[in-house]
Amino acid sequence: MTDTPDKRSPLRWELRIAPRARHAKLRIRPYGGLEVVIPPRFPRAQIPALVERHAAWARRQLDRQTRLRDAIRLPQRLDLAYDGSSTPVIYTSEPLCWTGDLFAEPSSAPIVVEAADQASRIGELRGWIRRRAQQLLPPKLEELSRRSGLDFARVGIRSQKTRWGSCSSRGHISLNDQLLFLPEDTVEYLMIHELCHTRQLDHSRRFWRLVETHCPDYRAHERLMSRSRDRVPDWFLVDLYR
Repeated sequence: MTDTPDKRSPLRWELRIAPRARHAKLRIRPYGGLEVVIPPRFPRAQIPALVERHAAWARRQLDRQTRLRDAIRLPQRLDLAYDGSSTPVIYTSEPLCWTGDLFAEPSSAPIVVEAADQASRIGELRGWIRRRAQQLLPPKLEELSRRSGLDFARVGIRSQKTRWGSCSSRGHISLNDQLLFLPEDTVEYLMIHELCHTRQLDHSRRFWRLVETHCPDYRAHERLMSRSRDRVPDWFLVDLYR
């Protein structure tokens, strides 16, 4: 990257400190956003100059991503691998009166998206995913907790960019709502993984022995988890990275 300075408004970026990085670099994140990656000892005062030096390159890449983002098509059906459901989506900018069964299962009634622009429509779809995850995931975690004897304090549902789940030192488990795009057995493994962290926070040999006690084929699930990001649809990730 050897572009001349760009005199337009300053670029916005997010900073990430990478312990293994040897040099500072600029990176365009998936689906939008400029990221500055630096080694731990890189002088923070030099970051603005680094960004300005490569501003033209960064703007070209961000403009390209904007065009790609605008070309993404929204789903006509919302397919969830977790429960095998396939729910039709109706888009309208006018209020729509649904005359179907008000007491039907959530997966049988259509998702009515009452928004005109794409960003708002994505927001409504992601809101539906969040609500569905709150319905489905905590009961499954409670079931696995009872079955394994691994207790947790509470559970929260979030839209995390990189983690499928996490567990704090107080036993608070956070689950990613995008887990609904993964098969149920893979999600169960992730929950067992986080429940084991209530006993052992690190990834030591002791932790993995505990995981193996409750999930003997955990290695196969770990391999599946490493490739599971591809299961999350583009329209979901576009809004997540804005």
